[in-house]
Amino acid sequence: MKAEIKSKLNLEQRVLLQEAIPLETPFLLYVDPSSACNFRCTFCPTGHADLVKASEYKRSVMHLELFKKLLQDLEAFPQPLKVMRMNKIGEPLLNKELPTMIALAKASGRIQSIDLATNASMFSPDLLTRLVDAGLDRLNVSLEGVTREQYAQHAKVDVDFDHLVDNIRWLYAHRGRCEVTIKIPGDYLSEQDRQRFFDLFGDYCDRIFVEKLSPIWPEFDVAQRAGVAMEEHEGQYRQTLLEKDVCTYIFYAMAVNADGTVSACCPDWDQKLVVGDLNHTPLRDIWHSPAMRDLRLQHLRGARRDNPTCKGCGHIRHAQVDNIDGYKRQLLDRLAGHSAAD
Repeated sequence: MKAEIKSKLNLEQRVLLQEAIPLETPFLLYVDPSSACNFRCTFCPTGHADLVKASEYKRSVMHLELFKKLLQDLEAFPQPLKVMRMNKIGEPLLNKELPTMIALAKASGRIQSIDLATNASMFSPDLLTRLVDAGLDRLNVSLEGVTREQYAQHAKVDVDFDHLVDNIRWLYAHRGRCEVTIKIPGDYLSEQDRQRFFDLFGDYCDRIFVEKLSPIWPEFDVAQRAGVAMEEHEGQYRQTLLEKDVCTYIFYAMAVNADGTVSACCPDWDQKLVVGDLNHTPLRDIWHSPAMRDLRLQHLRGARRDNPTCKGCGHIRHAQVDNIDGYKRQLLDRLAGHSAAD
């Protein structure tokens, strides 16, 4: 097998957040080209029609002019973004402007690396060529099974699985400098299924990994909705689970939703943690806004569970590898001094 068995996380030479906070420029910006999805995965909030219908956030695709405004706003930050991640809650390939967006982002000179996650169902040689030629640095493929029947059961869609495999293999052969990662939730898989996964894709990607389904969405009971038991010892990336008070995402990342509203974090699937609107406010002002500052201070003061959205979010425990709990007092003093200087 050519691929390295490794999650998509880059843990080597990771910046120590306690030394870098407060950041003048976010390290990571999620951008949601499409908040709609063509799958109905049981473990994802968008896979449940009752939740989508009840949500006040209407599913849409991001307009190209709004994305151009976002790129202009990046010029106000003192440093380039480390990563722009072109996905959040939907399937990014549903936005027909996606290759153009990636090309414009790459040409801006304000982003070091551009990646996205996709279910790969819309792959074609033409589309993949345009994505690679646009300058995409990494493509993360999320699989939902190793047979057509498993896709019907867990993603509620009919997928020509053999065709999907062929397209992924075509991608790997024509990827250029684009890194390809492939992952699958292991909760549904037998040992035979796992071996089939590695046999099918192990020679056609750079990284391959079997994840754990985890309660990473606030106010979403993945155990009940997906019918799986939650792991009490390992997280999404097979890391040891730790109880933590402070969400690290809000100190180095932000998420631009398809309609231009800005969420404090990527797991905010129902847009309950909106801290600004790109349509009316520069992105740098949102990053340094009172709403973001107050949220960060709330976490550092140990009051995360007083926040109705944050208290029900398992992302902090199951998906975050950084831990700044031991530096809460120090960071509180630093942020207070930073605010005074402003």
